[in-house]
Amino acid sequence: MIGKSYLLLTLLRVGLSQEWKGNTPGEVTAQEGLCAQIPCHYSYPSHLANQLQLGIWYNNDEWGTWSIIFHSKDQIHELPQFRNRTQLSGDLKDGDCSLIINNIRRQDAGPYFFRIELDNWNSYSYLPPTQLHIYDFTDKPRISPAEIIAGKRVDISCTFNTTCNGTAPVLTWDTPTDVPGSVSNTVTQHGVTLTYTSVLSLTPSLKHHGQNLTCRVRYPSVTSERTLVLTVQYPPQETMVSISRSTDGIREGSNITLTCSSESVPPISHYTWFRIEGNTSTQLNTSSRTLSFNPVTRENDASFYCTVRNPLGNSTSNITHLDVQYNPEISQELECTRRSEGVTCICVANSNPPGDLTWHLPPAKISGNQTRGRLLSRRVRDGHLVIGSLILTGPQDEKGVMVSCSVRNTHGEAMFKVYLWVRGRGSRKWPVGSLMAGIMLSVFVAGILIFVNVKNTGDESRCTCFHSLFHGHSYKPDDPLCTKMNFSKLPSGDGTVRTSEDTEYTGISRFQRN
Repeated sequence: MIGKSYLLLTLLRVGLSQEWKGNTPGEVTAQEGLCAQIPCHYSYPSHLANQLQLGIWYNNDEWGTWSIIFHSKDQIHELPQFRNRTQLSGDLKDGDCSLIINNIRRQDAGPYFFRIELDNWNSYSYLPPTQLHIYDFTDKPRISPAEIIAGKRVDISCTFNTTCNGTAPVLTWDTPTDVPGSVSNTVTQHGVTLTYTSVLSLTPSLKHHGQNLTCRVRYPSVTSERTLVLTVQYPPQETMVSISRSTDGIREGSNITLTCSSESVPPISHYTWFRIEGNTSTQLNTSSRTLSFNPVTRENDASFYCTVRNPLGNSTSNITHLDVQYNPEISQELECTRRSEGVTCICVANSNPPGDLTWHLPPAKISGNQTRGRLLSRRVRDGHLVIGSLILTGPQDEKGVMVSCSVRNTHGEAMFKVYLWVRGRGSRKWPVGSLMAGIMLSVFVAGILIFVNVKNTGDESRCTCFHSLFHGHSYKPDDPLCTKMNFSKLPSGDGTVRTSEDTEYTGISRFQRN
């Protein structure tokens, strides 16, 4: 029984070895301009193993004619349009009859089959044929993303995959003309897939941000490409602060916004604001890109700057001054005093821009630093303050004098009036019968002026100096605008004021025009 089984197995193996077998796919697709590969493996009776093997591929053209497109022995038998474009990817001795057609064309589409010829009497055609389909070339190379930082060398890879081991593609780069770089090319295979890689090494700069970098794959008759828009990362730069303002400047009471702007990639991740007063820089409690004042006031008149940061660094802006403009305001410390050389009046005004101060008297108007007859005018500016003094020299008549101080800038005008009665030396009483306004105005003056009481003895008097209501400036007694003052007190009963040799009384009124 065992002997009979062994005999049957031996006969089966011999029978199988006598068969002609082929293994080819029913369909193959390829892209125009690339190469097409038709996988093929075959076998033949083993007793013919020592015969010379001749492999032939046939194509059925549009007229139904089967023509030789590959001949392993002599290319002269091949159709001219296929000559030098066809080859086998394997060795016939190993049973590999796979066909490669390079630079594939539209007219190459159709059925293909393989035939083996061993001698005049032993040949075989492996059917059914394989149908080849041709499509447009649509494959593109792929550029691998990379972090591109200005001034830092970077490697950028371009790859192209194919499953046809025929004519190799050529990868090239189109770079900005002023970007020096080096290129290295490699080929790797994973299974049936061939990967062509080109690595471009370059050092980009900030000016290359937004420019194009192109990788192109080229076959003998077709090309395709992939373009990368360079995103060059860099730390913040060109940081600046801008102000939203009208053409006539920043008016007190308007809405003002400071904006911090900077160029950077990646975008700014953090904003910090600072305010400068004197030599001190104070960080503000905000991380916003904008700083708003709704509304802006003169207390906001200061310098500001911002700092910005992204993952690559930080930057500081320019210093921007918030110049808040407003109408003139005259200090209620306007005073007139009598001295040995005459009557001196002081006027202090605050405005931005600093205003022009003018004294108004019945005979004339006088401003600046000038002398006109018995009138002597002086003016000093300190920041937004303007301080004026007016001296009436010589003997004074026993009559009332209306003195007005006006200050004007581009945004308006303010005026302060002083009605002054002056009596000569030796007088013991002040008449007030004709104008009870003296007492009424004295009550008003007591609410807005700082009076200094001195002893009514001889020519001795004390120097009362100004303390500005606006910016804390003080003026020392030796300042030309510091005057000696001698104020008498209001009476309590008989309607007169007891005075020393130098006596005066002032009534004050104030108005402002915008």
